Amino acid sequence: MLRTSFRIKRLSQLMAASSVLTLLACGGGGGAASSKTLGGLAVDGYLQGATVFLDLNRNGTFDTGEPTTTTNTSGQYTLDYSSVTGSVTGLSVVVTGGVDSDTGLAFTGKISAPVDTAAQAQVVTPLTTLVDSMVTQGLAANVSAARQQLATALGLTVDQLATDPVAAIASNPGIYTTSVALQRAVQMLASANAQTGETAHQSQERVIRALAVAIRGQTSAINVSQLVAGLSLQNSAQARDLVSAITRSVQAGLDASGPDGAKAALKAMDVIRVRMESDGNYNLSTAATRIDTELGKTTSRPYTQLVQNSSSQAAITTISNLNRGTSTTVTQPANTTGRLLASNCFQCHGTGGMGGFDRIRGNASDLRNYLNQAANSSIMAAHAQGYTPSQLTAIVTYLQQ
Repeated sequence: MLRTSFRIKRLSQLMAASSVLTLLACGGGGGAASSKTLGGLAVDGYLQGATVFLDLNRNGTFDTGEPTTTTNTSGQYTLDYSSVTGSVTGLSVVVTGGVDSDTGLAFTGKISAPVDTAAQAQVVTPLTTLVDSMVTQGLAANVSAARQQLATALGLTVDQLATDPVAAIASNPGIYTTSVALQRAVQMLASANAQTGETAHQSQERVIRALAVAIRGQTSAINVSQLVAGLSLQNSAQARDLVSAITRSVQAGLDASGPDGAKAALKAMDVIRVRMESDGNYNLSTAATRIDTELGKTTSRPYTQLVQNSSSQAAITTISNLNRGTSTTVTQPANTTGRLLASNCFQCHGTGGMGGFDRIRGNASDLRNYLNQAANSSIMAAHAQGYTPSQLTAIVTYLQQ
C-alpha cells in the first residue's frame, strides 16, 4: 500500500514537472504563448531597458497595436508578433531609449534593422539602421543588395554588418569604432540641423536618410568621417572632426587598457558631444575646454587633450579617475515649474553622475505621443499616462530649456 502511494505521488510530481517544462518551452507563465517571435540584440553598447517595436506601417514611430517589448540588461529582446497576420520579413524592428551599457548614459538615439528571414539573434546597430533606411527609401533592390552596398562603401564585409560590435571589440575593433562613431555623428548632425517642430528622432531620421543616399553613391571604400563630411548639412565638417576624435580616442583607450579603456574613451567623447549639442556650438575644442574649466582641470586639460592628442591614453586615465569620484555641477534653469515632475524621468534615464536633464531632453517632446497609446503598450506609455496633459507640458518645458 505504501509502495503504491509512493508511485502515485511520484507520478503526480513527474506530471507536474512535465507541465512546467512544457509551459516554459512555450514561453511560460502568461497564458498560451506564440511561436511567432523575433529574437535579437540591440547594440550601441548593449542597450538596457530600451523599447523595441515592430514598425508595421513603416512610419518610424511606435503606434498603438504594434508589437513591442523591452530589452534586458544584456540588450537582448524577444518580440511576440502573434497578433500580426502575414509575413513580417522586411519590416523594421526599431529600438529607442534605454541606457547604453558601455557608457552608463541614456541612449537618446534611434536604431533599426529590417526583419531578416532568420527570426532569431538579429543584431540591431547603427550599421543595420543604414541598411534599413536604404531599403525603406528604395535605394537598394532588397536587403541583401543594401548590405552589400553598405559593406563596400565602408570597407566591411556583409558578415561584419551582422556582427555584435561589443563582442568584436578586442578581435576586430574597427567594427565597434565604425558603429559607435556613426551613431554619434547622426545624433550630433540631427541636433545641428533640427527643424522647428521636429522631435529628436525625426531629426535623426532625416540625417540617416541623407547618409543612406550618400552610401548609394559610393563605389569605393571610405571611412565614416569621410562619409559624414560629404553630406550637404550644416556642421558636416564638425561631424567629421567628432568621428575622427572618437575613432582615435577609442583605439587609444583600447591600447591602454583593453575594452574598458575603449568604453571610458567613448563615454568621455559622449560628454563632449552632449556639451556641443546643449551649447549649440559644435567645435570640439571649445566644448572640451569648457568641460575642463568647469572641472578645474585648466592645467592638465584631459578633455582637451582627448580631442587634440592622437596619443590620448593619459587623458583617458585622468578622465576615468574623475568619473569615479566626482560629478559636474549643473546650474538649474530659471523655470523650475516642471522640475519635480521631471525627476521621475531621471530615475530611469540616469545620467551617470555627469550632468543634469540636458542628457535626456532630446526626446522630451515625444512624451505627448504616449498619451494616445495603450498604457500596457510600453513602459513609457504607462508612465506618461500617470500625468495630465498640462503636467506633461511642464515636463517638456523644463527639459527643453
